[in-house]
Amino acid sequence: MNNIKILQEQYKTLLKQGKEKDILPIIEKCIKLSVNENNIVKLIELLNDYGGALRNTGNYKKSISTLLLAKELIEKENLKNTEAYANTLANLGNAYRLKEDYKKSIEYFSLANIIFEQIHSYGYSYAANLNNLSLLFITLKFWDKAYDLLKKAETILLGLPEYKIQLATTYNNLYEVALNLEKFDESKYCLFKAEEILSLNINANNPLYASVLNNLGDYYFRKKDYQNSLKLYKLSKNFITNTYGIDSEAYKIVLKNIKKIESFIEDSSKRISGLDRSENFFNNYVSDYVLKHHKDLWNISCFGLVGEGSECYGYDDYISEDHNFETKCYWFLPKSAYNVIKNKKIEINSNLLFIKSIESFYKYYTLFEEGPVTISEYRKVPQDLLSLATNGKIFLDNLGYFTKIRNRLLNYYPQDLVYKKIAYCCNKAAQAGQYNYERCLKRNNYFGAQISL
Repeated sequence: MNNIKILQEQYKTLLKQGKEKDILPIIEKCIKLSVNENNIVKLIELLNDYGGALRNTGNYKKSISTLLLAKELIEKENLKNTEAYANTLANLGNAYRLKEDYKKSIEYFSLANIIFEQIHSYGYSYAANLNNLSLLFITLKFWDKAYDLLKKAETILLGLPEYKIQLATTYNNLYEVALNLEKFDESKYCLFKAEEILSLNINANNPLYASVLNNLGDYYFRKKDYQNSLKLYKLSKNFITNTYGIDSEAYKIVLKNIKKIESFIEDSSKRISGLDRSENFFNNYVSDYVLKHHKDLWNISCFGLVGEGSECYGYDDYISEDHNFETKCYWFLPKSAYNVIKNKKIEINSNLLFIKSIESFYKYYTLFEEGPVTISEYRKVPQDLLSLATNGKIFLDNLGYFTKIRNRLLNYYPQDLVYKKIAYCCNKAAQAGQYNYERCLKRNNYFGAQISL
């Protein structure tokens, strides 16, 4: 018995350090000794420890068979109404959860709860079972159920100051649950509270700390601090590799997160705006194509990207790529030369070159072939169309004709017209207040009343 006690002290020390892989052979020795001594109670305890270590290192099949043996021994010894039996059932529930047999998992967790309640055991073990059952509900995305269980566990553990680490685990689990329930302040509080407790009470190499690092990685990822997020996940991976091992579920999860963030960072770094892609297309392909096939038109050509589309304003992102986001470049020619080219859309290296008449372009957007010049002409041009005619970028204008018109329009409306437009808007606003405000109030249309002011 003394030998078992010494060995148990060894593996419990290793367990505090998070060295789950290293404790397996020591527990195996203890199990053999307890069998030789016919110490059934000690054997049940050891089988539970062994089953838990096997589960944490990814050997779910052997973990379950070990825990089922412990359960069988308890039943033979007529010890069903004990905390040891409830703990064994809870351990089985956890093993089946990780094996993704959720039906059996919830069955054993529920049986464990019944035993705890029958024997009026509402301490640490009961809170641990609530925590583990919440993990099952998290997997199934039953956020409300998980939240209720974790808050119950929190209440119990706050009254047990000797179980600070278990309280930190509860807070760490609450981070994801509160986040999905949009309890953002509580989510942040729980995460940093868990980190604070663990940093003061366990070795930094402990896999429990790695779990908090994972959630911190998620937190910074959501804040778009991708490099810091990746750093935390990689640190967690090192701890898990040295403790639970590469066959564990924890290792698989952190590796998946690392790959996701690395891919995201790579994609983000590779992505360039539509305007830049268009300019690269011109520099690398279009200019060579025109010089080769239409050299006679080169000196009267203008190239750029102007007009409709978020990329012309530089507002495009990965979301706006869902439609009409091909890489393209516009080739502007005077109308006399425009008609020389029959094909007005040319595909080059899977991208598109559109040929446009300078005069037609400006007439389409400003109603005039050379854009508005007089105040009376400017009056006829809507502001949004004037914006579309002058956005984007001109990459090269050999003739200078397109750019000459563009630069004049970029000066905006003549100042006298600007004053008149402001006066017009003020007059409309005054009318809205005089006529509509009182009417809206009488009709109890308070939203309309606010707009009319």
